[in-house]
Amino acid sequence: MAAIPDYLTEQTDEAILQRMLGTLPSDLDKAEGSFIFDALSPASIELSLAAVWAQEVLSRSFAATTFGDYLDLRCEEHGVSRRAAVKATGTVTFTGTAATVIPAGTYVATQADAVAGASSIEFVTTEEVTISGAGTGNVLVEAVDGGLIGNVAAGAISLMMAPVPGISAVTNAAALSGGLDEEDDASLLARYYLRVRYPSAGGNRADYVNWALEVPGVGGVSVVPVRDGAGTVSVAIIDGDKLPADQALVDDVQDYIAPPWAATREAEDMTTGGFGASTDATQTDDTGDSLKLEYNVGGAGTVTDADVQMLLSQAGIWQARARVKVDSIAGSDDLLQIGVYDVTASAWCKTRPAGVVDAVVTVQANDLLTTFAEVLVDFYWDGTNELELRVSRLTSDTTTVVWLDKVTYRSSFSTDTGEGLAPIGARVTIEPAEAVEIDVTATLTIAAGYDADTVKAQIEAAIAAYLAGLTFTADNDVRYVRIGNAILDVEGVTDYADLTVNTGTANIAIGVQQVAVLGTVTLT
Repeated sequence: MAAIPDYLTEQTDEAILQRMLGTLPSDLDKAEGSFIFDALSPASIELSLAAVWAQEVLSRSFAATTFGDYLDLRCEEHGVSRRAAVKATGTVTFTGTAATVIPAGTYVATQADAVAGASSIEFVTTEEVTISGAGTGNVLVEAVDGGLIGNVAAGAISLMMAPVPGISAVTNAAALSGGLDEEDDASLLARYYLRVRYPSAGGNRADYVNWALEVPGVGGVSVVPVRDGAGTVSVAIIDGDKLPADQALVDDVQDYIAPPWAATREAEDMTTGGFGASTDATQTDDTGDSLKLEYNVGGAGTVTDADVQMLLSQAGIWQARARVKVDSIAGSDDLLQIGVYDVTASAWCKTRPAGVVDAVVTVQANDLLTTFAEVLVDFYWDGTNELELRVSRLTSDTTTVVWLDKVTYRSSFSTDTGEGLAPIGARVTIEPAEAVEIDVTATLTIAAGYDADTVKAQIEAAIAAYLAGLTFTADNDVRYVRIGNAILDVEGVTDYADLTVNTGTANIAIGVQQVAVLGTVTLT
């Protein structure tokens, strides 16, 4: 990196004073303490400060040496803005008297921790909820302030900021998630460099990288043009932890760059059969009515959505997103089967073209939530065959009640009509990077005086850091020797033997849309 010019760094008050004194006649008294010396000294100090200010002005003028608001100003010249903090979201459960209404905008919070010096974290309900006959009500909340601090653990929320008559308790059964801190200078500068070094060309590879990185939470991007045929673009993404992105982040990026086709069918418009299936109009967190599926000794309850193909715009890979919830997440027996059936072929659809995996999933109560959330089923449609969605409430679980609100059929590729940032004609698929687990085994020799468990933990952290540094790089293969180096670099390790990486001693090839993630580490 270029340095500040010498002519500025050399402008000390002493150097300036000596130059000024040197311009005066030699027969004048210029010694320290003389009238001339004392008169020129303050001026030399002010001039040296001016040189310091000039250095600062230069530093703030270039992206590499500036920071904070000044970096924002530099980046905005090229259309790059700092990603704002994101508020965590989740669900809380109120306990109280049946029919009590809890209005939207009700504040709840975590307990403050005086010992740890942690302040209470506040959340606010985003919709109204009514306590059910069972004495509980579930409602969505979001953090009052954005940032990672809002990603609190299950059970952390326990306070009502203001009492609500009829409400005795509040808690969160599951951890809240999605909170992100404001983008830091290093990340913003990296995106700035991408924008200026790889300029836009109307939908080139650099555009897709820059677009994806504009979405909060995206930590890396890999773009493969025409992977699935002419006009297609595959964009694989990772999160800020260098791990495959979750579905919510994938959806955010897809909607931002190139929205997909989507169609929704309400559950009450589907056909019920078997036993224990009925329409339920009492749920307050559904859209319209929902279908209630209860255990019945007579057999399974079923829900069928016929002629699904009529809702699909084009052949390709789709997702059936069933919005379901349960009354309890305690069950560990098979509860619900959801799949897309190819009526024409008299078989389950497959998840991919020419694939072998059936487009059907089975979930248990402990896989679900007590508020509506989506269960995803990938399926491939050839563009001609007749399809139907089939949902079965299985009988292995004899206690859990299930509700089905609606099903959204969403394409895994975008429309080609240019609603997002992508050019007209492009069919864009956003997907999480494929994880390749790296399992490591080794026998260690640990120096005397070191705790073995501590050393092992540091080795795992070192290997994980090495793998994270490989993500979406030009040479992202996992090197056997580098794993060994990561082990030896940990303080306390004097030697190792019998090192294997994925049961072998060879390098592990990682594809351009794959990321290496730490699997099982066995150290003896």
